[in-house]
Amino acid sequence: MEKPYQGRAIVEDNFDYLKITIPAKRSYFFLVYICFSLVVWGYIGSAAIDELLHPSSDFGRGFMIFWIIGWALGGIMTVKAIVWLFWGREIIEIGMGTFSISRKNDLFNREKVYDLNECREFRIREVDSESDRKYWFIFYYRNKERGTIAFDYGMRNYCFGEDLYEPEAQYLLNIMKNKKVLTESQFK
Repeated sequence: MEKPYQGRAIVEDNFDYLKITIPAKRSYFFLVYICFSLVVWGYIGSAAIDELLHPSSDFGRGFMIFWIIGWALGGIMTVKAIVWLFWGREIIEIGMGTFSISRKNDLFNREKVYDLNECREFRIREVDSESDRKYWFIFYYRNKERGTIAFDYGMRNYCFGEDLYEPEAQYLLNIMKNKKVLTESQFK
C-alpha cells in the first residue's frame, strides 16, 4: 500500500510569528542530467580555453573570448541550479507586522519584506499542468512567478511556495488563517 504524501513544508509556530520552511523539490533525473551536462560543459570549456591560448587566427581569438563569456555565464547558472536543488529552501516568516520571503542557498536572490497590513487576497494560484511545466521546464522558471500561493501587494501580485501541491498549499493557508497572523479579510 502506498503511503500518503506528508508534504515538504515545515511549520514553526512561535509565540509572535509563524515560520514556514519549504525545501526545494528535487527531481533526481534532472539532477543526474544537469550534473552530467556540467561535466561535458567543463570539457568543452577547457577545449575553448586551450584554443584561446593557442589561436589559429586573430578572428578565432575574438570569437573565443565572446564564446567563453557566454559559456561562463551558462556555467554559473547551472551551478546555481545545482546548489538550489541540493540545498535550497524557501523561508516565509509572518509576524510583527511584516511578511517576508527569502530563498536560502539560491544565489543572486535577496529577502523580500512586505508590510503585512498591505498584503491582501491570499489564494492558491492557477498554475499550468505538471506535464506542461516539465516539458517547458526552462521557460516555466524564466517567464512566470514561482509559487503556488499568491497574494496581492499594491498593484502587483507575488507568489511563494514553489511546486507545492494544491492540498499542501491550502493546508498552509489554513494554518496562517487559524494562527490569526492573517485576518479573514486578507483571503480571497
